[in-house]
Formats: sequence, structure tokens, C-alpha cells
Amino acid sequence: MHTKHIIIFTVLLPGCIEALAQDFSGGLQTNPECSVFLVKEGRGRAQQGLEMSGRYIFSLEDGGHVNVYDYKKRNAKPIGGFELASSRPDNHANNAEFGVEKKRGASFPLMYISIGKVGCDIEWTCFVESITRRGNSFSSEIAQTITLDISGFAEAGYEPIFGAPSWLIDRERKALWVFSAHQRTTPKVTADPAENFYIAYKFRIPKLSEGQSVTLTAGDVLQQVIFPFETWFTQAGCMRDGKIYYCFGIGKLDPEKRPSRIRVYDTDTGTICAKYDLNKEIPYEMEDLVIRDGWIFVNTNTNPSRGQGDPLIYRLSMPK
Repeated sequence: MHTKHIIIFTVLLPGCIEALAQDFSGGLQTNPECSVFLVKEGRGRAQQGLEMSGRYIFSLEDGGHVNVYDYKKRNAKPIGGFELASSRPDNHANNAEFGVEKKRGASFPLMYISIGKVGCDIEWTCFVESITRRGNSFSSEIAQTITLDISGFAEAGYEPIFGAPSWLIDRERKALWVFSAHQRTTPKVTADPAENFYIAYKFRIPKLSEGQSVTLTAGDVLQQVIFPFETWFTQAGCMRDGKIYYCFGIGKLDPEKRPSRIRVYDTDTGTICAKYDLNKEIPYEMEDLVIRDGWIFVNTNTNPSRGQGDPLIYRLSMPK
């Protein structure tokens, strides 16, 4: 028997909705369709962010290298590669998101890069990069930086995140969201799930005309939503029409505390509207998600020293 929990919405400020003391007992996706879409050669470092546009798959590695694969041919060997303009040891390249604006002369929409490394001096910065293609040669430049300043959040009535903001673009609704947690989401820091919760902030998407450097503060928050904490070890994700699709865990390396999971968070209702428990289907560390052609594509990182072979991209059915 499932215990029903009451969802409480408290209006803090105009346009700001906060969902408190909530849980969600349904939505578990049983027997989802899941298969390997691409086996990737060309590994340099740990696999991280993932994005797609047209025939191109952009697979990011820790430090900021990008391997480019052909979506239609699905060859294991990359057709090209390049360094992000923001490439540096502290750039974990945790998440990659195409936006809605394109810089003049660019080949793709602006790409928003989440750092994902706790404690570094660029932890709170999103690098907005403009990518140009000439044949199979790619290059990138920094078009803008966006920094999150949470120093005034508590005073304004918002729950502050611990750090490691994940920058997500809702292209359907043309909004920028930041997703993170109240405390770091490792079992060592959050021993009891009741001590933690996930937080999402909604902002406008800054235009390039606003300048090369933009800082978002409490005054820029359009909405805050709090979600229950019931799974550890955040990785990265994407958005589709008001819903956050996010992956967690490291698979069979820690099946008890940090299994492979995906949760879908509805920012309209403040609920978890779908759950995937995927340790059998995806036993590796999931890193980032992309929604395309009616599927969820899952980037994974494998460990050759543990005999796991080349990293894989999986294709997973959408929630029913």
C-alpha cells in the first residue's frame, strides 16, 4: 500500500510557486524499451554532456573536449572533434544544452555548458558557446557567460542551492532553469533523504544583446519549485515543455545507494511525474540526457580499467 502525501503550495512572491513536503508514489516506468544506439570510439577522458542537432551528436568529455558523431550513420568513430572555448581542467563539461538564439555566422544555436565541479572558481558560471562548422571541422567561441549569484536568495524568500548549478533550456517555453539541491547529493553528505530536497529556479534566457557577461540574482527569479529528494548522486539532464528529465547514479558500481535512475520533474505541478529504475537496462554511469525523435538518449561513461569497454549512448522510450 502506498502512503499518500499532501502537496502543499505556498506562494512566496508574485510568479514564484514553491512546492513543499511532497512526494509522488506513481509513474514508475516498467519494462521500458531500451537499446544501445551508439558505441563511441574516440575516448579521451570521462564522458559527460550530450547534445544533438541535425545529423550531429556532440559528446562532451571532462575538461571540455567534444567528439562529434553522425546521428544517421551511427558510426563508432567520430567524424570530428574540437575543444570548447571554455576548455580547462576545472570544466567538467557536465551538461550541454542548445538554446533558442544563434549568433550571427554560427552553424548551431548557442550551447549552454554547465561546469558541474563543486568548489572550483567557475562553479556558478554557465559558458554560452557559439559553434561553427566548416565541413567536418568544428570550432567554438564564448559568446556570453552567465553567473548565478545566490547571496540574496534566502532574504528574498528562496531556498538556496548548495552549488553545482545545472543550466537547462526549455526551448518550447523559451526559459532558462537552474536545477540543483539544498545539500550535495552524495550519501556521505545526505545520509537521510528527509534532510535534502531538489530545487529548480526559472529565469529568462539572457539575450546576447544583454552583454558578454550576465549575472542572475534573486531579482531575476521568475519561479521556484521544490521537489522531494528520493535518489542520490545527480548527473545531468534536459527539459521538454516544462518538465525536467534528469539522470542519477553510477549503475552497478553502487547498486544499493547510487543505482541508475531517471526522474521526470513537472515544474507546473511540483511533482515527480515519471520514474525510471534502470540498473538492469543501463548498468553504467549515466551522464546526460537528450530528447529527440520521441526517444530519450542517454549518454554513459564506462571505466576501461573495470573491463567495461567503450562508452555507449542508449535509446530509451519516453514515459507512458
